[in-house]
Amino acid sequence: MAESVNKKRKKILGSFPYTTVIFSITLSLSVIGLFGLILINAQSIKKIIHNQVGEVQIYVHNHVSDSLLIAFKAGLYQKNYLAKDAAGNPEITYISKEEAKEEYIKQTGQDFTKIIEENPLRASYTIHVSDQYTDSASMNFIVKELNMEPAVYEVIYEEALLKKVTRNIENAGIILAGFAILLTIVTFFLINNTIKLALYSQRFLIRSMQLVGARPFFIQKPFIYRAMLQGAISGIIASGLLFILQQYAFTTIEDLQKLYVPDLTYLLYAALVATGAMIGLVSSFLSVRKYMFLSLDDLY
Repeated sequence: MAESVNKKRKKILGSFPYTTVIFSITLSLSVIGLFGLILINAQSIKKIIHNQVGEVQIYVHNHVSDSLLIAFKAGLYQKNYLAKDAAGNPEITYISKEEAKEEYIKQTGQDFTKIIEENPLRASYTIHVSDQYTDSASMNFIVKELNMEPAVYEVIYEEALLKKVTRNIENAGIILAGFAILLTIVTFFLINNTIKLALYSQRFLIRSMQLVGARPFFIQKPFIYRAMLQGAISGIIASGLLFILQQYAFTTIEDLQKLYVPDLTYLLYAALVATGAMIGLVSSFLSVRKYMFLSLDDLY
């Protein structure tokens, strides 16, 4: 009977809530990972919005020579401020006078060719400026540069809309960044408290190791290694859950696929694993160190 009681005490003394710790850390990392995906998608949305408001209309002269028009087009494709599509080609759309006429008739329902013979509309190029150059100063420079081209009649872009959108995006970015910092701090303390509570059950084992002459590093090493491993495993599980959630969202809402950024998403998964391991290291080190220097009375 006494032997059974001793075995039970040893089991309680050396027990460690692995499942509870991993579950708690996984839950915390999943929350911060989900917000990380929101931030990544927000960056994609920002690029899409900038690509839309960074649209510039370039109207050319009606009676420009073919050679001048060809030279202008060739130079336009060489501009470094143009946004590029998935294939790496500049996003430039050419609309001829005839196409402009057909579009005008389609939108208004009025055929002006019944009144005047000559088409007064102008051929135009629609370019999309890269989001790196959609600030007011860069856009004004681009417009000024294009207006100096001999083939160009007029350059138009939505300046007021661009300023408003840029201001709103900057404000939203500040709010999201502040919330991300707050969420990271809260998550750290949640994981830290989880590991502290788990190590609380090990306080007498730590004191026993001290009494038999174990060095501080020897005592801390297994606890730190175990907490880091649990944090890394939790990060892997959280990444897996986020991946499944993301794939489900893609199948449910097809347009979300346009916001997918593989490189940043995989980097986020790696960051979750590293964060779990790092918080495990710091929390276990501080907790074990705390119990090592507590008096015997404070351990109870």
